Amino acid sequence: MGFIVITYNLNIYFIMTYCIGIKTETGLVFASDSRTNAGLDNVNIYSKMLTHDVGDRTIVIVTSGNLGTSQAVYNSIKKDLKSETGIMNLNTCSDFEQIASYIGSLNIEHSSPQGINTDSVLLGSTFIVGGQIKDQPPELYLVYPQGNYIRPADSKPYLVIGEVKYGKPILDRVITPKVSIGDASRCALISMDSTLKSDLTVGPPIDFAVIKKDEIKIASLKCLNMNDPEFSKVCNQWSQGIFKIFDSFQRFDWE
Repeated sequence: MGFIVITYNLNIYFIMTYCIGIKTETGLVFASDSRTNAGLDNVNIYSKMLTHDVGDRTIVIVTSGNLGTSQAVYNSIKKDLKSETGIMNLNTCSDFEQIASYIGSLNIEHSSPQGINTDSVLLGSTFIVGGQIKDQPPELYLVYPQGNYIRPADSKPYLVIGEVKYGKPILDRVITPKVSIGDASRCALISMDSTLKSDLTVGPPIDFAVIKKDEIKIASLKCLNMNDPEFSKVCNQWSQGIFKIFDSFQRFDWE
């Protein structure tokens, strides 16, 4: 599901989002929306993407789920990076499997705050984490609220979290192991646009990041609004193409 319902002190909180991670032979693409909803009159904007582009590694993380848990995990990641005590952090992990495990452990820690009965309150978050460490292949992982994690299937090298039902069909049709990083980027934008048009709980701006293989840096990092020229051009061309194909269909014999 694309949201977590939290019942606590007679309040119900809905945390919505849509996030994408795509792995291609030539790099990785990430996209996430920025809307959170804690009631009809409490809609806010928070970035759900964290980037770490330092030294021998480039890492992008996006998240859906409980906003408090996600922010606590991100804050712990930043705090650990500044620590001088030698504790595990994004820089000391030897590979992306260890990074996924590290994020999973933080997720468990912050999903169970003291004084709250978590049997009746859902406080977990889900994360997509990917990137590349020098001399290692690009990687992409999905980290669950329980702390465990998986890679995407080889046949469909992408991961989505949150409100996936509107944007996933285009990914299923386009994303293959051989897709170019450019086509993957355009597909991610169309997938996000489809979700924005069909689900009001997902909204701009869109955080969008591209990592090219072996460059060990973020090739493009943008915060896209609906009037962004690149975003709007891709989405408008897609819409016009759909109408053109639809109008070209052969008519039924009873029309």
